[in-house]
Amino acid sequence: MNFYRYLEIDDFEREEEEGRKMFKIVEQLAEKGYFQNTQQFHRNQFSLYNNSSFVKIIRSMKKLEILTTDAHYLTLEDLALVFQSCSKLVVLDIYIHQFEMGEVVIDQLKPGFQRLRRLNLECAIVSWAGIQEMLT
Repeated sequence: MNFYRYLEIDDFEREEEEGRKMFKIVEQLAEKGYFQNTQQFHRNQFSLYNNSSFVKIIRSMKKLEILTTDAHYLTLEDLALVFQSCSKLVVLDIYIHQFEMGEVVIDQLKPGFQRLRRLNLECAIVSWAGIQEMLT
């Protein structure tokens, strides 16, 4: 029997200290491999205190197919790491705050974007040519 694994983290009304504790627990669960079979991850209003830790948590989800996050501080470099670790990712709904592209980043992102069946990318566009190259 297949179970569809779904994880959603939402702490819209949590206080800062409680949010830190919750994030630490999520980090520990990821380190122990509890999220490796997660297929959907949705994150709303989760107070994250360490961007590299958040990317590490997502990267631990080896079977991830759907990623939705409003993490305004993720970079394209972070997204490239996610694509490398989550080879089954086919639906991406994300907000990218820092949208600066170098040729190396475009080359790293291309295979991941080509796998996607659905993309909702919200960002401040710096270069249409870069977007077009990345998505084709």
